[in-house]
Amino acid sequence: MKIRKWASVFLLICMLPALILPAGATQTETSDLPEAGAAETAEPVQTETPADSQQQEGFSVRQFAASGDIFTTEPRAAILIELNTDTVLYELDADEKNYPASLTKIMTCMLALEYGNLDDILTVREENLQNLHESGSTSGLLPGEQMRLEDMLYCLMLESANESCNVIAEYISGSVETFVELMNQTARDLGCTGTHFVNPHGLHDEEHYTTARDMAKITMKALENETFRTITGSASYDLPATNLQEGRTIHTTNRLMLNTAASGFYYSKASGIKTGFHTPAQCCLASTADNGNLRQLVIILGAPLEWNEDAGIYIYRNFPEAINLFEYGFNHFSISTVMSTLYPVAEVQVNQSAGAQTVALAPVQEVRTLIDKDFDPKEVVLDVSLPNKTVDAPVEAGQVLGSVTVTYHGMVLGRSDLAAITTISRSEITHRADSTKAYVETNWWKWLFGILLTGAALVVAYILVMQLLRRRNRRRKVAARRRALELQKRKQRLRDFHIDE
Repeated sequence: MKIRKWASVFLLICMLPALILPAGATQTETSDLPEAGAAETAEPVQTETPADSQQQEGFSVRQFAASGDIFTTEPRAAILIELNTDTVLYELDADEKNYPASLTKIMTCMLALEYGNLDDILTVREENLQNLHESGSTSGLLPGEQMRLEDMLYCLMLESANESCNVIAEYISGSVETFVELMNQTARDLGCTGTHFVNPHGLHDEEHYTTARDMAKITMKALENETFRTITGSASYDLPATNLQEGRTIHTTNRLMLNTAASGFYYSKASGIKTGFHTPAQCCLASTADNGNLRQLVIILGAPLEWNEDAGIYIYRNFPEAINLFEYGFNHFSISTVMSTLYPVAEVQVNQSAGAQTVALAPVQEVRTLIDKDFDPKEVVLDVSLPNKTVDAPVEAGQVLGSVTVTYHGMVLGRSDLAAITTISRSEITHRADSTKAYVETNWWKWLFGILLTGAALVVAYILVMQLLRRRNRRRKVAARRRALELQKRKQRLRDFHIDE
């Protein structure tokens, strides 16, 4: 009976781990849930809302200045773009259709550079000189005259030669009409929605129009070509002799680039690109200017042609209004560093460190962006994202441990990874201790099972030992009784023997 009782106890003890283990496993899963949640919360909550997810990347002008604060005489349309950041700094009726006049030649030059060979020889035909306005700009090219494409492009962009447009159009596409189709297709490909070309030179036609924004897109595309920048950025060019004419020097029509008394509008920061004028279009201009910090593009359409009674001359208002617009941009905006790689912006706790308990994190990339004159550095917000609140040593300098987003008034100015600025070595003693502790915490059920199993084994061993001892004692007692009985029997036999004698 006792053996059965102890066997039942032993069986119950052995079943305990099986009963406890499922509960332990369930508890482990539940306890993991808060840890997963903690890992998610360790990442800073995103400040973006569904509406904010459409935030523009980079600086943008919230409200344009009044035209009266910039222009002396207001043009029909204008746009000012900072080219380093592709930011519109100012616009005036930029999507209104206007006549571009000779700004059309920007497209003509761009296509000639894309599809032509600068060393090819072009021949002027009699037909190329027809249907041009008698007072239109020209380089005086003659029928039968032969000229390299590169030289003809200088005539096109500096002297604004109308006849060169027809020669180039036939050279590229075989006919002027086919070339004009290419111009329109290219404009559509560039996203121009308010542009339609009828000819390659820009002489007036009711169906020949563009917008300031579209012309900016075309010009920005053309400026990607280095040869285009070289040609349009030249104030003058020595035109070689041809088979029919002597060599001569030609000059740009962009007075912003001409440092002469006759210019009257020289602007040292300006370079390129093209002027345009006819009576319906009035004065047009596409030009760039650089002050070493900003690189700006101005498109002006429909600036007035004014008669100056005192000087007895006409004043092309596209030049002074372009200067006004350039100066507005230079005086109100700049590109500045809003987050430097030299200054830490966050820190992370380091586990098992042999030295410092935290490591500072600094941006990997500096964030430079366009800002306006009212920019307040105190309004800059750094949204730091750290996947983990702590990190285990060792930590290497330059190791990426997070990221940061720079915002200003809801605009995302830039982003950068965050990296450790120092190296932190690991304490091996702490590492081993933490590893042991972590192992125990992770595998606690194994330890409990082991303890219970060991206890059960000890109980069983104790029972077995006690059983053995009891059996031994019983055997001893039985043997002692047998010896006592045997002795008693002997004594009785001795007594019986003596009586018989």
